[in-house]
Amino acid sequence: MEVFDGFIAAIAAEFRINFHKDDEGVYTTNLEFENGRSQQVLITLTKDETGDRVINYYTIVAKLKDDYFELYKYALQLNTTLIYGALSLLNSTLIIRDSLLLKDCDPQRFMKSLTYIAAKGDELEELFISKNIY
Repeated sequence: MEVFDGFIAAIAAEFRINFHKDDEGVYTTNLEFENGRSQQVLITLTKDETGDRVINYYTIVAKLKDDYFELYKYALQLNTTLIYGALSLLNSTLIIRDSLLLKDCDPQRFMKSLTYIAAKGDELEELFISKNIY
């Protein structure tokens, strides 16, 4: 975890982004956009099946209801167009998530994925619920 903490600290210093770490080791940051909107991204470190450390990003798009069949269909179709990450369900919440190997991750790649996930999540949040909630 120390390598990851150092990596996050270096990103924070280089790109002037504030990260907050909770008691469970989850980092959050809130990216602000020129249109006055913002999006929170959560960042965790896990291991894959082979033991490699993986950085996971996700941002909430919308809380879903049982009658959102068309939204689910649209989200699955949209997945094929995303450059980074994928739309997923986390319980009853639609999220957009991405993963990168820590050992292959450089600051530019980290920021590109982080910014894309936040911007796309905010765009979809505005499309689906019109409010800036997450």
